[in-house]
Amino acid sequence: MTEQTNPGVSPYIRTDLIQLVRAARTATPAAQSETANPRTPAEIALIYERGRTSMAMGYYRNALRIMRNVTRLAPDHANAWRDYAALLRHAARDLEAAEAEARAAAAPADAWPTARGEQDASQLRHLDEELQGQLTAIPEDQRAGWLRNKLLENPLNAAALRYLADEEKRAGDSVRAGHLLLRALELSPAYLGARAAYAGVLAVRREHMAAYHECARLLIAAPDNFEYRLQRADSAVNIERFDEAKQLYDQLLQEKPRHLGLLRSYGILMKTLGNRDEAAQTFRTLLTHYPNAGAAYYGLNELRANHLTRDDVAQMMRRLAAGVPIDASRRAMAYALAQTLEGMGEYKASFEAYEFAAKESGAIVEGTNLAHDPATSAQRLDRMRHAFTASAIAARAATPPANPATTPIFVMGMPRAGSTLVEQILASHDQVEGTRELPVVSDVIRQIAMSRLLVAPDVYPDRVLEYSRAELDQFGADVIDGIAKYRRGTLPYVIDKRPWNWVDAPFLHLILPQAKFIEVRRAPMAACFAMYKQMLPPDAAFSHDLTHLGRYYRDYVDYMDYLDAVMPDAILRVFYENLVDNTEPEIRRMLDYCGLPFDERCLRFWETDRAVLTPSAEQVRKPIYRGALEQWKNFEPWLGELKAALGDLV
Repeated sequence: MTEQTNPGVSPYIRTDLIQLVRAARTATPAAQSETANPRTPAEIALIYERGRTSMAMGYYRNALRIMRNVTRLAPDHANAWRDYAALLRHAARDLEAAEAEARAAAAPADAWPTARGEQDASQLRHLDEELQGQLTAIPEDQRAGWLRNKLLENPLNAAALRYLADEEKRAGDSVRAGHLLLRALELSPAYLGARAAYAGVLAVRREHMAAYHECARLLIAAPDNFEYRLQRADSAVNIERFDEAKQLYDQLLQEKPRHLGLLRSYGILMKTLGNRDEAAQTFRTLLTHYPNAGAAYYGLNELRANHLTRDDVAQMMRRLAAGVPIDASRRAMAYALAQTLEGMGEYKASFEAYEFAAKESGAIVEGTNLAHDPATSAQRLDRMRHAFTASAIAARAATPPANPATTPIFVMGMPRAGSTLVEQILASHDQVEGTRELPVVSDVIRQIAMSRLLVAPDVYPDRVLEYSRAELDQFGADVIDGIAKYRRGTLPYVIDKRPWNWVDAPFLHLILPQAKFIEVRRAPMAACFAMYKQMLPPDAAFSHDLTHLGRYYRDYVDYMDYLDAVMPDAILRVFYENLVDNTEPEIRRMLDYCGLPFDERCLRFWETDRAVLTPSAEQVRKPIYRGALEQWKNFEPWLGELKAALGDLV
C-alpha cells in the first residue's frame, strides 16, 4: 500500500500553520534592519539568500517581505523578481505576480549571480560532522529551534538546513524536509550528505524514480560508496528495475555479507520476485546475525509457507518480553508473531499480539503530522463534498476524447480489500499495463494545495473550481506525464492502484474525462480486521485503533455513496466476495466497463509474470480462494469496539 499521507489530512497543514505564526513573530536584528538603507551588492546578495532560506523553512510572509525589499534595492535582480512573483501567487495577488514575472523576464539573467555555500566536499564533511557534534549537546526537543536560529544568523549554512530537514522528517513533514534539503543542495551541490538525505526523503514520499536519479548523482561523485550503492539498489527495486538491483545487491553482499539493511533488502527482493527459498534463507541469515531483526521474522511470515515455527514463536515472545530496542523492529516482530499465532489457530494470543502491534504502530506516529485525527479526516471529506457538487462537476465536465493515447484505470478503495488482485487480473490483458501505487496524483494535488500558502494552508479542493478548462486539462496532462515515468511500455491502458484515489476521484474525473475508476470493496468486518492485522504504512494510521478504524470505514462508505450520486455511472464497484464467488462474470464486467475485449489470460492471472510489491504478492500468484473471506470471525469475541464503530454496516 502506498501514499505518503493520511488521505484526510494534508501532511504540511499543521507545520505550515505553525511556521506562518512563527514567521510573523520572527524579527531578528538583521531582519529588522534589511529595509533601513541601500546596501552594497554583497549585502543585497546576502539579504536575497536570507529570503531563499526563509522560503525553504516555510517562513513565507518573511520571505515575501525580504523579496519585496530586494527588488527595491536591486531592480535588475531577475531571480528576486521571480521568487517575489511566486510568493505573490501564494498570496493570491496574481496581477502583481504577473507584473513581477514580466520584470524577471526583462532583467538581465546574469546581473546578480547566485551566492553559494561551501563547495569543497571535504570541508562540507567537516562542517557536517562539526554540526552533528554540536547537536548532541542540545536536548532533542530544542534542536529544531536551535537550527532555525542558526539559519537566521547564516542563511548559507547548508549543514543546518540538512539537519533541520531531519527534524522535520522526524515530525512527519517530509514535504518541508525536501524543501530544506533542496535549498542545501542549491547552496552546496557537492554536499553528498544532504543529497543522500534527500534521496531518503524522496523514498519516504515514495517518489522512487526521483530517488533513483539522486542516487545516480551520488555515485558519480563517490562510485565506491557502499551506502550510496545500497540506496541505488533499493530505489531500483521500487521502480521495478530488478535486474539492476540484484546485480548491485550481489556485489554488496560480497563486500559486507552481514550488513543488516542489505540482507533485509535482498530478502524483500527475492520475495518480490517469487524466489521463496532464497528469500527464506536470506531472512534466516539476517536473524543469525541480528536476533532482534523484526523485519526478518516479518519477511518469513509474509512468505505464507509456514516458514515460522513454534521455536520462532517462543523466540519472538522472549525477545518482545525482554524488550526489542528499535521501534520498527519491535513493531514488525509483533505483527509477525500475531500472524503466526493466527495461522496456528491460537486466536486469543494472536489478538493480544495484534493489539500490542497496533499500539506500537500508533506510538511511532504519535505527536507527528501523520497521527490520525478522526474529526480532521471527516472534515476533509466534507470539504470534498462541498466543492464537488453535482452541479459543479456537471458545469466543468468534459467529453472524453474519442481515441485517447492513454486511458488510466484507477483501482482504488481501502487497503487489503483486493485491489492488488484486481490489478493483477487487469494487467494480464494484452492492452493493459500494471504499474504500482503511484505518487503522481498526490504530487499534483499537493501543488494545488500549496498554491495559496499566504492565504490558507490548504486550498484544495476549493481552488479547483477556480480553474479554467484549459488549466484542468493541463493537470490531466501532468498526471499522464507523471505516470509515464513509471511505465515500461506504451499500451493504451495503464493502472494506478494508489488506494487513496477514492478521495480524489471527482478531481480526477474532471481532469481526465477518459479515466476509469474501479473501487474494490470488501465486507466491512473482514475489510477492517484485515487492515488492523497488517503492518500498514503511516498513511493508514487510522487502522491502529479499532474505533478509529470503524469510523473511518463508515466515512469511506458514506463518501462513496455521495460520489455515486454526483458522478453517476463513473465508478465501477467490485465486491471482493463476488469476485471470489463469480470470478469470470465479474472479470467480464470489469473489462466491459473499461471498454476492453475479453482476454482469457485475465482468468489465469496467476500465470502473469510480473513482480508485486504489496503484502498481497503471495496471494495473486495462485488462483482465487475463499480462505480469507471470514477469517475475522475467529476473532469476533474481541472485536466489539469495531462492531460498535461500524454500526449498521455490520
